[in-house]
Amino acid sequence: MISPLRFYPPQAAQILMLYHQLQAFEQASPAQLLSVQQNQLLSLLKHAETHSTFWQERLRAAGFDARSANTRDAVDAFQRLPTLDRESLQEHSMTMRAHWPGLDQRKLIVASSSGSTGVPVRVEKDASTYMPLYSAISWQEGLWHQRDPRLPIAVIGTGLQAAKAGSWGHMYSAMGLNGPSEVRAAESASISEHLDWLMATRPAYLKCSPNLAAELAQCALDRSVTLPLKHIISQWERVTPRHRELCQRAFSAPVVDRYSCEEAGWLALACPHQSLHVTSASVLLEIVDDNSQPCPPGVPGRVLITPLQSFAMPLIRYELGDIAQWGNACTCGLPMPVIGKLWGRVRHMIDTPDGRRIPMPFLGDELGKLPAIRSFRIQQYQDGTLELLAETAQPLTETEKTLINAIFARNGLGSAPLLIRDQQQIHWGTTRKREEFVRVAGLASQQGARYNPSHE
Repeated sequence: MISPLRFYPPQAAQILMLYHQLQAFEQASPAQLLSVQQNQLLSLLKHAETHSTFWQERLRAAGFDARSANTRDAVDAFQRLPTLDRESLQEHSMTMRAHWPGLDQRKLIVASSSGSTGVPVRVEKDASTYMPLYSAISWQEGLWHQRDPRLPIAVIGTGLQAAKAGSWGHMYSAMGLNGPSEVRAAESASISEHLDWLMATRPAYLKCSPNLAAELAQCALDRSVTLPLKHIISQWERVTPRHRELCQRAFSAPVVDRYSCEEAGWLALACPHQSLHVTSASVLLEIVDDNSQPCPPGVPGRVLITPLQSFAMPLIRYELGDIAQWGNACTCGLPMPVIGKLWGRVRHMIDTPDGRRIPMPFLGDELGKLPAIRSFRIQQYQDGTLELLAETAQPLTETEKTLINAIFARNGLGSAPLLIRDQQQIHWGTTRKREEFVRVAGLASQQGARYNPSHE
């Protein structure tokens, strides 16, 4: 059927053009994806070596010469490069810039990390390329899930300014898709009050952190109220099985996972099968071991990213501080690599009495299945003692404490001293990302922590 010609504003037309290019990645073979990434990597390395003093030194030390390099040279030099940690990014941000003649400085934007690692960083991006690409990938993800932007959406997040709009954004209004949106600050009201607001506004979609979604779901179940949602769009935190189970029970809605960072934008998006596919068009993502060698599927490792369009300030083999593992190819048919599991932050590694380190979410996924525990934090003191802070409506029973001890023991922590403390509320602070595992200076005995008798 032939439709009348329709002319879009230049910004919307650019985003649509990028989206049509992204569609080609959905049909490519893994070999084609790799070839495209390597060609783009060559362009990025040549640019970085030419315009950045920091990268010129690093790349030449790795044997890369922009004047004569080909794709093979780029790949070989890339693999020889040391990883870029947050401290180096913080210290060398000025010389890491790769500004080229003719760059419009007014179009540079600065992204700041949350600083949750203790090392806040600032990254410059060229808005003229970054913003349309970010929007095109968002558009692609919405189409994967057949999201209808003519319906209302609610957004709740820490640090957000309250706002109402007649659409989900400029791209949607340019396309004539005018579903209302409303934004609220998470800290502006209690969970019960947020639920009251959602019950009154009845959005089709809710965008918030998975922890907040789970708290809203638990509140709805406790109050025996119904709020049907089409999707809960996750951001900022790792999605756990407990988040999914609570949201399905309370809202009959799936949690759609999305993996991103302030420094680079989108990294991986969930398909309708809930597999987390790397956004291969925009980022080269590695999962490596302690020796910076690739991890095979199923083996947790450190996440390194190279945003392939980061020309204003190239980030090459940048270590995010996350732990993840590769998964198997998805039956949805998309060729982009699948992240099988996100374990959380590198700093969320528990030290065992025998000197090993294990990812805390091993525990989290199991603790989250205990009905009595609404949320939790694990703390480890300098002497190796572990303390579980469990947010509960009622004090934990001895049976529940025994189950908790069994979970720790199954995960290799049976010989570690364990304290269990239940409380009505855990104070998380004001950052967007909750810290479910923290290290505490000093000894457990100096902090007034109480040992759990059932563990001794």
